[in-house]
Amino acid sequence: MRLLVTAILLHLSTAFVPTPSFSPNLKCSSVARLPAADFQLHVVDTRRKPDAKMNIAPDAKDIVKASSESKNALSQLSENYQQLQKDYYLPVAFLQAGVLASCADIATQTMEAPSVDFGHVAAMATVASIMSGAANAAWLRQLENNFPGTGTKEVAYKTLIHATIIAFIINSAYLAFVPFFTTYLYGDGGAVDPSIIFSGWSVEEFATLTKIEILMFVPYNTLAFKFIPPTVRPLTHALMSATFNVAVSAVTLGYFDQWCASARHLFS
Repeated sequence: MRLLVTAILLHLSTAFVPTPSFSPNLKCSSVARLPAADFQLHVVDTRRKPDAKMNIAPDAKDIVKASSESKNALSQLSENYQQLQKDYYLPVAFLQAGVLASCADIATQTMEAPSVDFGHVAAMATVASIMSGAANAAWLRQLENNFPGTGTKEVAYKTLIHATIIAFIINSAYLAFVPFFTTYLYGDGGAVDPSIIFSGWSVEEFATLTKIEILMFVPYNTLAFKFIPPTVRPLTHALMSATFNVAVSAVTLGYFDQWCASARHLFS
């Protein structure tokens, strides 16, 4: 009897338990949603992070930016210089010629002498500032006003006039006044004797400077009058004159003949 009652109760319990059914029309909205946090994917970045102490190459954009800033700085410097040349044409030519001539004379004396004669340096700077600087700048401007343009005829006229007339005056001034200023203006030469003002000038030394002038400045002036703007020519001419002033210093100090002898011995 007891087994019969147990079997009946077991049958009744299984009959009232609902059997799960899966309908094909079941929609996703009917499914209970779980929190979004349970579905988040945790991605682990396995890439190596650079150490703070490591030297990292600059980005390409930084390099381009630095290059652009450098070009802008050079462009601004060039514009400022050209404006300075326009506003103070002769004073700028005077100063830059004096500085470059001083450097050239110090270099020449350093190569040959145990000490530097700063009286000679000052004399070279004085003559260069006046003649190669201010006077030459004024003459270059006059040449450009009288023969404007970059045509073949205009360039030839300006080059010929500068090589024959202007160079003759500048080279004569170097030969005459550098020794005179060294002795009497920047040295203790005693009372000035006007008769010896041109004692430093000689045909031999003048011919030497003229040959160097022709070799250096005729090709330079041909290109300068053709391609270099008039406002920039005093600077480029001063740079050329600084090289030429090495020869002027050697001539006025008596080193040039030694240099020529050494050159002939070297190539013989």
